[in-house]
Order: sequence, then C-alpha cells, then structure tokens
Amino acid sequence: AFDNLKQAWDAPIVKLEQSGLEDNVIAEIIRVRAEINLDKELEKLEKESVSVVTVEEEIYPKLLKEIYSPPPVIYYRGTLPASDDFLLAVVGTRNFPQYGKQVTEIIISDLARNKITIVSGLALGIDSIAHNSTLDSKGKTIAVLGCGIEKTNIYPATNRFLAEKIIQEDGCIITEHPVGTPPLRQHFPRRN
Repeated sequence: AFDNLKQAWDAPIVKLEQSGLEDNVIAEIIRVRAEINLDKELEKLEKESVSVVTVEEEIYPKLLKEIYSPPPVIYYRGTLPASDDFLLAVVGTRNFPQYGKQVTEIIISDLARNKITIVSGLALGIDSIAHNSTLDSKGKTIAVLGCGIEKTNIYPATNRFLAEKIIQEDGCIITEHPVGTPPLRQHFPRRN
C-alpha cells in the first residue's frame, strides 16, 4: 500500500484505512507510533551493530521467504547467507547422551567442510554443539534467536561468546524480534 517505510510510518489514518488494514490494527499502529522515537530506535541498532532487512528486499534470506509466514522484518548481526548457499537446519535436545554429541559432531563437521551452512537456535545442547562443530570445521553457521539481538540479551547468556564467534567467522545471528525484546517462552516455538 505504500512505496516505502517512511510513507507507511507517516501515513494519516485515512491512508491507513485505504490500505485495507482492520480498524483495531490501525488503532494499534496509531497508539504505538506515538510511543516510538525512530531516532532512538536507529541509535540502538547502530550502537549494537544491528542491520535490518525487510521481506521485500533482495538480500532477505531466500528460504526464509518461502515459509508460511515469513517475518516481515529481520534483525541481524554478521553476514546473511548468499542466495545460492545450501542451508541445513539442525535441532536437538538440551539433554543428550554422549553418543548424540559424538554423532552430531561427526555429521556436522562433514557437512560444514562440504560448504553446507548450518542453521540452529543457539540453545544449549545439540544446537550449541552444531554451531561449535561448524566453526571448528571452518564452516559457516547461522543462529536464529527467540529474543532481541543485542549482546547483553543473547539467550542463553552462556552462549554470548559463541554468538560473537559466529559473527566473527562470517556467520550470522538473526531474529524477528526488535532490540530489547526479552527471551520469553512464547517466542521460541515461532523461532523454531
């Protein structure tokens, strides 16, 4: 309905109504818009070295665009995957037997050495093993968060160093949640 974000942000109620939004959505936009200082929000992003991409942009991750309900905006730190990167999601339990750890390390290391980008959730357990095994094999990994992306908000806190290492090694951490969003239980099923 709008050519750019600025037009949408500045749109009067009449234009919002013409865009086809429901009345309750328009009321929420008007309420929230009055509470948000865009300059301060941009300062937060810059301070934390956070980039933003919308679903309409070409650099938005290709496979993420194909899911049922892709996030309209994602926040990221690091390097987004190229459109021709082959990505593989790895998920697993927090509590695992030694055999599970060994098998995960072997499989992920082989995949990473063969230029497959490993995507996981930065959670404790198999997720962390997958990220670490990828990095140990000089591969690329992406961590998808269920919270804001700033350094002090990474969850679990024990994986903050791992998140920074992922970024330093040409990987990426991404989230659909704005800076300052706490790691609430309801965020994680959608993250998955």
